[in-house]
Amino acid sequence: MSLPNLFRNIICRSPLYFHSIQSNRIIHQSSILGAGHAKWQNIKHVKAAKDQQKSQLYNRLIMKIKVAVGKQGGADPRLNKEFNDVIEMCRKANMPNSTIDKAVKRALEKKFFDVKVELIGPENSLLIVDAEVENRNYFRNEIRKVLKKYVGFGFANEGRALAAFEEKGVVRVRNKEGTADFNQEQAEDIAIEADAEEVRVSDDDDTVLMFIGDQTSHTKVKGYIESNHPDEYLVIENGIELLPYTRAEFSDETFNILETVIGEIGELEGVNRIYTNL
Repeated sequence: MSLPNLFRNIICRSPLYFHSIQSNRIIHQSSILGAGHAKWQNIKHVKAAKDQQKSQLYNRLIMKIKVAVGKQGGADPRLNKEFNDVIEMCRKANMPNSTIDKAVKRALEKKFFDVKVELIGPENSLLIVDAEVENRNYFRNEIRKVLKKYVGFGFANEGRALAAFEEKGVVRVRNKEGTADFNQEQAEDIAIEADAEEVRVSDDDDTVLMFIGDQTSHTKVKGYIESNHPDEYLVIENGIELLPYTRAEFSDETFNILETVIGEIGELEGVNRIYTNL
């Protein structure tokens, strides 16, 4: 079995990732790098992936700052609970104070628009780019520049991609060590006690667990974890996300191209998250 298909079978196709592991109770998912690469190349590969994950997390938190500042109470954490909660998330994610201050200042000075850009790719792959931007048309043009480099991509008719996804409440956590080792039984117990529908490893970061429930569940799940398991788990994000009703299978070539396109679009300014039916 090829490497991309292996990852899809382990991560993407399992409705509850933990249930795919039968041999032990401690979950560990490790990266598999191609044979023949030098150790330094492997280290650079892993570091680049981690740097990209951190960059995308910071981008999402900056977008949350912009949204929160626009609510009643503005940038005063004493008057604006949402803003206070976002700043707490930023600190848990080790975001530099200078980055936080810059994001707050910019949010106070400029107006941003929430956009969801629907895309269709090879083999009926679907992508939804969730972003907060100053100029919608400019942002679409930046996405168009990326898509032009690859065959089979374009903008989907309004609603086509969105119809394949449902809104879910999602709480993302890391263990205190920041590793990919998770206790299966404990995570499942937490999901049951907190009324989450499922728990699984994040598709884009194997050091993150996702507790998934209905649209209103994330606040309760977040509170439960922070109150009852503060020594084991650190909540890094919580909110409404789009998850596909069904995940599709793609050829290795399409899978690799999608990864590249998602990576490039994810680096555009203002991108919060990219949802796919991978």
